[in-house]
Amino acid sequence: MEKWKYKSLAWIHKVREEDYNNTKNLTPYELIEKTRKNAEVVAQSLGLKTVHMDGQRAMHMEQF
Repeated sequence: MEKWKYKSLAWIHKVREEDYNNTKNLTPYELIEKTRKNAEVVAQSLGLKTVHMDGQRAMHMEQF
């Protein structure tokens, strides 16, 4: 990926590269679960309710 020359955007490229390196070996299902768990922590800290998928969809996701 071509990087921008603007210094103000340098941080986002570093974060994206770190995220890519931390998730590149995960299956799609593992990535979804990791993201969901992180989102639940953030939502809880903000006092928000989380909505979970029904079992049918969750079972379907395990096939990936």
